[in-house]
Amino acid sequence: MAANYASLLAIVTTGILLRAAISLHSYSGEATPPMFGDFEAQRHWQEITVNLRTEDWYRNTTDNDLQYWGLDYPPLTAYHSYLLGKWAELENESYVKLHDSRGITTPEHKHFMRSTVLLADVLLYIPAILIACYTVRRKVTGGNVTGSDLICIMFAVLFPGQILIDNGHFQYNNVSLGLTAAAITALISNREYSASVLFMLALNYKQMELYHALPFFFYLLKRCFQDEDGIKYFTGVRHVLELGVVVLMTFEIVWSPWVDCWDLTLQVMHRIFPLARGVFEDKVANVWCIVNVFVKLKNFENSLMALICMLCTLIAVIPSSSALLLNNSKRNFLLALVNSSLGFFLFSFQVHEKSILIVTLPIMLIFQLYPIPCFWFLQIATFSMIPLLHKDGLLVAYVALTAFTLILLKTVLFVKNNFKSPKNVIFLDMFNVQSLSKNNKGKTEPVNVAWVYGFYCSLAGQVILLLGYLCLKAPTHLPFLWPLLISAYSCGHFVLFFIYFNYLQFCSHGNN
Repeated sequence: MAANYASLLAIVTTGILLRAAISLHSYSGEATPPMFGDFEAQRHWQEITVNLRTEDWYRNTTDNDLQYWGLDYPPLTAYHSYLLGKWAELENESYVKLHDSRGITTPEHKHFMRSTVLLADVLLYIPAILIACYTVRRKVTGGNVTGSDLICIMFAVLFPGQILIDNGHFQYNNVSLGLTAAAITALISNREYSASVLFMLALNYKQMELYHALPFFFYLLKRCFQDEDGIKYFTGVRHVLELGVVVLMTFEIVWSPWVDCWDLTLQVMHRIFPLARGVFEDKVANVWCIVNVFVKLKNFENSLMALICMLCTLIAVIPSSSALLLNNSKRNFLLALVNSSLGFFLFSFQVHEKSILIVTLPIMLIFQLYPIPCFWFLQIATFSMIPLLHKDGLLVAYVALTAFTLILLKTVLFVKNNFKSPKNVIFLDMFNVQSLSKNNKGKTEPVNVAWVYGFYCSLAGQVILLLGYLCLKAPTHLPFLWPLLISAYSCGHFVLFFIYFNYLQFCSHGNN
């Protein structure tokens, strides 16, 4: 057990050090006026929230030009920006001085902003993901704390995608992902009220958490009407009403500065769900970006495309989410989270390349159940963001972190040889292509190495595309050829994974 704690401490320490190292790199929009980038957007939100009245945070005024990084995330993000803005005022008033602070690029301010992201990692994201991995191990796989937890935790804490986006590109995905991880932990621990509050907080921090909403809804609905004694009708209705009150009260508290005025409420909603931006941004690895090669979707009205995207998304995600009404095992809940979020990423309106991080959260939690496909997914998810990372000057960091995680696979052999492994946990040595798993009789047997060879073929394709992107100039009539090829290649993977994880959910007969 002491070795477990020492290994856990080493993993967490490594994760913090890697995040600190990546924060030394450039960030989104560094020294690129007039809009700069996401770094400036987050800073500007601090400026707006500490200097303006609450009712003016989301509407266009003389002091709040919405064309210059206007707030477009839910109120909890605004509150977070306010707290950080107050901290910034204590550090240096110039960081958030109204109008005059735009585009500030001093080393001291960069250090301050980077520290705020690292603080969220340490206080929320890393603890939440650690507890979630442990809870899944205990509640879903039915095992105790063993080496397999360390494998899952290792790739969750050290996942390059989250580190590169939050600590490199610069965002606070760690807050919404941490809250969602805490909500998942509460739900699979049968604490429905806590789970509801935590997920509503996550949703009120980033609206993209809608990607996870349907599995939460259907799982809770089933839980309300069924327990160990069978179906319960009257108490089930009461339970649904109680959960509804909890959800509405959470929204009421978070939205209290705006709910008293219908016009203000509509303005906040308009900012959170903008239709004017189009079906996708840049070259994102989803279906619409690929369809756009053949049919120019931006020629269609945004309202029409939003309706088409909504219908296609619902068709993609409703089967896996509503299936929880028939089989609401905790394993199926986690798989439904994967299928719902991946379906939203592939088909919904206004998708950012960074939104793949929403899918990677439940992937991390089922890592100990399906390690090879999950590791592959995490790897291709980071690869799909290469055009963005390259634009931010983070390509060297991407290559270094990817190589680091690939090398970490070798440590799994040490875990396999030094801990008693529970059945159905796969240990992989992908460099020697000699993966082992425990069968139902407790004996080791080879895993289907097709997964391993498939991963290597995928990795080879990624290397070829990366080299082409860096070394070969695109034709003048196809200036975005390489980003498009990277997006199409990644999208192909995501579609296949979407089919695979749906298959796992519908063919699962477990009770956990």
